[in-house]
Amino acid sequence: MSSDVLVDIDDNLDFLNLPPYIDEQVQKRVDAANAKGCVLRSIASIDVKSKSVQIRISEVPNHHAFAVSPPGCSCVRFFTRRHERYPLIIQGPSAGADSTASALLAELLQRTRGVSTPRSLALIRRGSSGAFLHNKHSNSMNGNNGIL
Repeated sequence: MSSDVLVDIDDNLDFLNLPPYIDEQVQKRVDAANAKGCVLRSIASIDVKSKSVQIRISEVPNHHAFAVSPPGCSCVRFFTRRHERYPLIIQGPSAGADSTASALLAELLQRTRGVSTPRSLALIRRGSSGAFLHNKHSNSMNGNNGIL
């Protein structure tokens, strides 16, 4: 395990009963970030060209858009050719931590594989709350044949 990894995750890990040393390690990272004028945030990065996804806990300065987003809000920055120097930032209320995290992770994984599923299409059409109400009888693909 590298020094940045707190615990190896496998299918059998019980997140409600994590080893106590993890709390100690996380607190050390929080304290180190605070000493630098930073906070820790969970950040996902997507490289469209290489179709790679990276999710990590990173230090961000206290004035950064990710640091000042209120609890319950999502914040996304887009770096494009037009927005190279100053990224486009979208911030707003999320559907809740559990549904947002699971929907975002599912979408990221599907995008890196180049696959659209009925659930990801429902997320795109109706937002995350609509996708959780989605059932097999209401999926009509709306004529897009799964191509986005």
